[in-house]
Amino acid sequence: MALIRLILLSALIVVYHSTVRAQLINADLWKLRKEWGFWQFERANTARFAVYMGRVDKRAILLMNLARQDGAKFTSLVMKPYFDKHPRWDEYYTTLSRKDAPMLMPSFRLWLSALIHTIPSGLLGYEGHQAMGLRMALFGNLSAPSGENCSYGHYRAMLVVSQLLNSSGHRRNILNDEYSRVAVAHFIHVRNGWNSVTTFGGPKFFDLTFRNHNQLKHVQVNASLATNFNRAVLDLGVGLRHFNEVSAARWSLGSEVVFNQGALNFVPKLHAASEFYYVALGANLLVAQQPTSATNLIVRPEVSFRFPYSVIRKGRGKYYKYMDIERSTSSIGISYGYNIGVLDRRIGPYQPHMLSFTYSKNFGFWKNKNR
Repeated sequence: MALIRLILLSALIVVYHSTVRAQLINADLWKLRKEWGFWQFERANTARFAVYMGRVDKRAILLMNLARQDGAKFTSLVMKPYFDKHPRWDEYYTTLSRKDAPMLMPSFRLWLSALIHTIPSGLLGYEGHQAMGLRMALFGNLSAPSGENCSYGHYRAMLVVSQLLNSSGHRRNILNDEYSRVAVAHFIHVRNGWNSVTTFGGPKFFDLTFRNHNQLKHVQVNASLATNFNRAVLDLGVGLRHFNEVSAARWSLGSEVVFNQGALNFVPKLHAASEFYYVALGANLLVAQQPTSATNLIVRPEVSFRFPYSVIRKGRGKYYKYMDIERSTSSIGISYGYNIGVLDRRIGPYQPHMLSFTYSKNFGFWKNKNR
């Protein structure tokens, strides 16, 4: 009985100590939020709703984003007060000057790539970046560029981040404005106590399209001849394509013309897709009229392959340039899609399967001056 009381008392002390320490940490954050500026601080707190990461991991992302936002401010408001209070770690003190790098957004797939490294390295006691490329590809982290930081010996986010910032290579990863996505995972380490793995990735569709994390943009006009293995379909659309390294995001508005027993059905369509080299995964949203005159929404997931080329005229002659994914003026492609009715299981003038052959014309290229 006495042993049970002792265990309960110890547990109560641990919980109380953890609660008090958490309150102190939160109080420090409230003070920092006030000094930094509420709006800019919250803009850096991108991982607040990333429920798959722990509080310490989300805190590390907040600190990295603050350092990217304003390095000098981070030095004076975060680094200096912390190491004045904890001089035993002042070897990690670093003066920063980087400013206005884009904020890193959390990524679940990057977190999985980090997590499957922290667990075996922690249990087996090894260090390094073993099989990083394989881990990234395993969970579809194909956006270039990519990188990874590993920290050993610390649990608290401030010590993890400051330790990494004190190393030139790790600091380069944290402050690199080519990165758009990030994730942090930590686990026990049999030799060092704790290990923390931070993975970085390039922009995804949302970053390319809505956060301006792209190097090049251009207008794209598409014309497709498709079949649902029952009727012919003509597809016309115009939109934008945003390019970065070997990845791109494209979207377009248009209409499909379905040849239906001598009548023409016009079906408005919104298309969006993510590209990696010459392969793209995308989806279409269509507003189709049912035979009963009711309106139905149709979603069509789609996979496609494109063959880019350019016709370059020189003097009286011309020659062709192939497979230039960045600045090709034209492309031809083939895609397969599957129609799914949203409001009604019946899919109007379509059959489930769609096969399309597409010609695209690209023009109006302009570079992103902010990248």
